[in-house]
Amino acid sequence: MYEVGRAGDFVSRQMWRHRTRGSLYAAGAATLALTAVGALLGALFLDGGALRASAAVAGLAAAAGCGYAWIRATRALGQARRSAVGARSEREVRAAVRRTDSVAAAYGLVLGSRGGDCDTVVFTRGCGAAAIEVKTGHGRVSAEDGTMRVGKRVLHGDPVRQAANQARRLSRKLGGRTVLAVVCVPGMRNRPFSTAAGVWVCSARDLQAVLDRAPRVFGAAEEAREAMRSLWHAPAA
Repeated sequence: MYEVGRAGDFVSRQMWRHRTRGSLYAAGAATLALTAVGALLGALFLDGGALRASAAVAGLAAAAGCGYAWIRATRALGQARRSAVGARSEREVRAAVRRTDSVAAAYGLVLGSRGGDCDTVVFTRGCGAAAIEVKTGHGRVSAEDGTMRVGKRVLHGDPVRQAANQARRLSRKLGGRTVLAVVCVPGMRNRPFSTAAGVWVCSARDLQAVLDRAPRVFGAAEEAREAMRSLWHAPAA
């Protein structure tokens, strides 16, 4: 199978940005905590009312700054953990795609100037085309009225619309050919289903069966591989 791109590359970069930001905030929180302790101890033991007042004010300001920095550190590190989980999900889908005997796949393909990248584009063993958005979660998945739930958790945004939009962008790139829109949740426990918008939702385990539904749009495997090369190297528009 011809492959381009790196699965989970974008979210991995996000993870490192969040982790770096969180570490810096944590270091700042620790520094401010020490400053606050020193200043408040000074307020207790310094002679002179003015010096004590100044030390107390400085200590309280440092304590407030410490609290703010700690909140930001916790938030950034939480975002880093979620990004790491997202990257693992995209790698799980890559492994599932490799088991499908597909002709070509691209990870993180930018299909337009708006809407970000498509997690995975696949040209299937039947010479069909699919745009796959990867979401994270474990349990039963449902999608209704722009909301997708995995277990008891509601996913951010509208994954079904996101997948449909990416499929439309890919279709335009392919001259109007039919593209299957898919949302893949690796840990999904129920059977694959199609939404009212015609977007398929499935687990990594059921991905091959869903991709086999993509109608043939290429005459031969080499045509599909060449189309993928052209898509990958074409400037975003």
